[in-house]
Parts: sequence; structure tokens; C-alpha cells
Amino acid sequence: MDELVFLDSSFFKAIIDPKDEFHKKASRNLLEFKSKKTPLVTSNYILDETFTLIRARCGRLKLKEFRNFLNESEDEIKVYRVTVSDEAGAWDWILENWSNLSFTDCASFALMRRLRIKSVATFDTHFARAGFKIKD
Repeated sequence: MDELVFLDSSFFKAIIDPKDEFHKKASRNLLEFKSKKTPLVTSNYILDETFTLIRARCGRLKLKEFRNFLNESEDEIKVYRVTVSDEAGAWDWILENWSNLSFTDCASFALMRRLRIKSVATFDTHFARAGFKIKD
């Protein structure tokens, strides 16, 4: 099986928002993932963060568009739930002295570690700093 790729909220926002500076890059990446049948995963925490991000920055219509995108992608994007042990593991990172490090990022790191996911589609450099490979 191909290597799993974790999808972060910054990637999702870039996909749905044509005004996002990374929209073209994210769209190209998504097409490449689909053409190569790359297994894609995300978490319930990332979806929560993404819903809030899109609603706040892009409005309700874009949020509906994102919901439709998720529904259409349900066979291509597997959603994992952050576990209690992932939340506990998130503390390994959240107490680090990194600016703008969110608990959602930290829970994502812990989940990725648990699932042995090495690659992430994101525009957030914290993932590289935590030791994950950002997909170009």
C-alpha cells in the first residue's frame, strides 16, 4: 500500500478558497493524490478546526462547499478520531516554545505518530519542525 498522507486544515482551506495564496498548489497536489490513488487521511480535530477556519475567513457558502467536498471525497479521505492517548501525547509538543503552535497541531502529531504517518499536506511549517515530511 502507498504511504498515507495526512491532510491538514491549511491544505483544506487552500483547496476551498480560490483567494488563498496556496490554492493553486493545493489543487495541483490534490489532483496528483487522486491520480496516484494516494491514501488520504485526516482527523476529527482537523475537520473541527477547518470548519471554524472556513466559516470565519470565507463565510457560510464556502463552508457548505467544503461540506460537499467532504461528502464527495468520503471514499478517498479517511477520518480518524483523536484518541485519549493522542491527546496525552499532544502534551509532548504543546509545552514546546514554538510560536502559534495549536493543540490541534499537537494532537495531529500524536495521531500521525501512532498511525506511523510520515507525510502531510499542509502549509504549516510546524509539521516539518515536528519531524514530518511536507508534501510538495
